[in-house]
Amino acid sequence: MNKRMLWSRILSVIGLAVMAVGVLALVRLLRVRRGGLPIDGLWVFLLGGWLVTLGAFLGRSRYRRLLYLAPGLTISGLIAVFFIAMMFFETQNPPWWTYAAFAWPICGGIMSCVGAVLVIVESFRRPAVPQDGAGSA
Repeated sequence: MNKRMLWSRILSVIGLAVMAVGVLALVRLLRVRRGGLPIDGLWVFLLGGWLVTLGAFLGRSRYRRLLYLAPGLTISGLIAVFFIAMMFFETQNPPWWTYAAFAWPICGGIMSCVGAVLVIVESFRRPAVPQDGAGSA
């Protein structure tokens, strides 16, 4: 196994673990905070998505285009949520329509999780030696 494939696996697994930590942090924030828009756990989730995207790039995965789009959706949704949170900073409970901005980060997060699993499975199904004969003696 070459170093690119090894780092691809490592980054994909670490990214998936970081996304799991981000989800747990978001759930904890939703339990503690009854009002307001919780955006703290989403930043951790975004970091995991970037790690998985880097892993797909290094491993030259066929799912890397999907993973290029996922952090873009997540970051655009986080920016929208941040601006909405700034608009309704003083209110304890923002209007119901402000929660529609969470659709982008949630879709980006789902795409990142699914892409991470696909990249990890793909990296274990690939042969350790390239098929083109570049590694043969």
